[in-house]
Amino acid sequence: MPRIPRTPACALGVAALAVSLTACGGSYNPFDDHQEKATYKTGAEAKKDRKSVPRWLPDDATDISYVMSTTGEDRILRFTAKDGAFPASCVRGKPQGKPRLKADWFPSDVAAKADTNCGTWSGARVGGALYAWQDRDAVSGARGASAARIPAQRVAWKACPAEEGVPKGADCGTVRVPVDWKKPDGKKIDIAVARRTATDPDRRVGTLVFLPGGPGNSGVDTVRATDAWGGLERRFDIVSLDPRGVGASSPVRCPAGPYVAMAQDKKPAASAAEFARERKRASAFADDCARASGPVAAHTDATSVSHDVETVRAALGEDRVSLYGHSYGTVYGQRYAQLYGERVRAAVLDGVMDTAVSRRDFNATSARALERAYGEFARWCGKDDECALGDKDPRAVYQRVAAKAADGSLRNDGKKVTLAALNGTLDQMLLTPSWPVIGEYLQALDSGKPWQEDAEEQPAEKLLPVADQAVCVDLNLRAPDAAAYLADQRAAREAAPAFGFSPNAVGYANLCLGLPERPTPRPAQPEEFRTEHPMLLINARHDNATPVDWARSVARHLGDKAALVEVDGWGHGAKVFNGGAERKAITDYLTRLAVPAPGTVVKGSVPPGV
Repeated sequence: MPRIPRTPACALGVAALAVSLTACGGSYNPFDDHQEKATYKTGAEAKKDRKSVPRWLPDDATDISYVMSTTGEDRILRFTAKDGAFPASCVRGKPQGKPRLKADWFPSDVAAKADTNCGTWSGARVGGALYAWQDRDAVSGARGASAARIPAQRVAWKACPAEEGVPKGADCGTVRVPVDWKKPDGKKIDIAVARRTATDPDRRVGTLVFLPGGPGNSGVDTVRATDAWGGLERRFDIVSLDPRGVGASSPVRCPAGPYVAMAQDKKPAASAAEFARERKRASAFADDCARASGPVAAHTDATSVSHDVETVRAALGEDRVSLYGHSYGTVYGQRYAQLYGERVRAAVLDGVMDTAVSRRDFNATSARALERAYGEFARWCGKDDECALGDKDPRAVYQRVAAKAADGSLRNDGKKVTLAALNGTLDQMLLTPSWPVIGEYLQALDSGKPWQEDAEEQPAEKLLPVADQAVCVDLNLRAPDAAAYLADQRAAREAAPAFGFSPNAVGYANLCLGLPERPTPRPAQPEEFRTEHPMLLINARHDNATPVDWARSVARHLGDKAALVEVDGWGHGAKVFNGGAERKAITDYLTRLAVPAPGTVVKGSVPPGV
């Protein structure tokens, strides 16, 4: 999106965009009053400029004057239509709220004459012109109980602290938000943000907000450490944040000892007694985290993060932003698009989470995805001489070492290897995926030779940053009782007879036992997303972290509000960094709004070392 000039339009000779100024002399910052003012010759020109003029404005509308608040949803508009009427998509209706903005061209009595509704806009004909306005309260009402009052502020950017090995050029700052968005005047926290400005400013499209995964990954660290985004860095300002509860944004902290113990013991409970022990451990852990972290621990949900993202957008002075959510960042991306769809120019959801997945399906699909991902390794290993297993059947090798792990006899350099540890190591190796390394690891275990592992040292800190509990708020993963929990695990074993369970899924199933039960979120409905363009969903078919089943489910629920690209490939990494057809689908969409056709499948990148 072109930057709004910071000096008078008359001095710049701006023709296409005439910024309304109070005077032509000296410097002027149009964001001082948090308003953006513009005039256009036609509706098509206005919408091409990517401002938040309503999409219902006819392309052949003329003589357009427009004012919007960059920190809220208030907007006023005047235009002329060929037939002198609002478009057919608008309906007769009473005014929704009142116009809060003023302009010398906007009649003071227009609200009394309003008789038309265009979505959340109200309109009236006065003389030969058509007038419309949008009231922030009407937009908030359309969003329901999740609406938030976004505080007006600007980011005071400064160069990020220098660090060896980290490329220069990133700026750092903060925005201030309430801990509890339902209490906007209550306790505040700072949300850390970072940006890299577009390297080709003359061809700049706008701002791309990267929504990091995990949960627990730092968007600030990602932007600081990454100066190449598959070419997107030339066309976009790249901006990200540490989601609340993460990194430099009031991190949630938990006792180190219990956290490490739970992380190393991601095995499913096999009886009612084991279930009771897991629930007791998880409850104590959740209580300890809350005591150590304070009120922010109860407010790390995706709705709160989405309000924080909207605060960042408003503080940037951008009317609309593009989104790139990866892994758990796709939860934030979906929620933001639900709440603030009119602020979304485009959205990539890469490695898609399905927030409406049932507890049982979460366990079953995760286990099946892990087993299928291993099947891809086995297929490669069985026909490639580079595999360390040689002539051995990879599936038989796994069954052999897994049986030893299950009965307690599997050792690595004299140290016991549990089934949870075995599956967890393979799960991590398959994320890249690191197929040659998997072969070496299994060959070592099967032959009794030592496999070099990182030493498991207890952390020196008493408290560690832990963001995992956010998953228990955004998804319904808490089993209400032992019977339901055990049934979930039976479903996982049926879905993945060889592996039996996904350590990642079991880790969350156990962790969430310590938090209150929540209803399963209903699937999102297309009409809830007021995005102008379909969102791009992209997922590898053999991703063991976010199964392609989830992406397909989200695509079905969103209908024409989403376009799914399936990658015939492997791994969980952000695909804009993979190159090839994966990257091209993303960059074409973000730069040119090229939406892939339904059923699009692209070839994935080759795994490292293969």
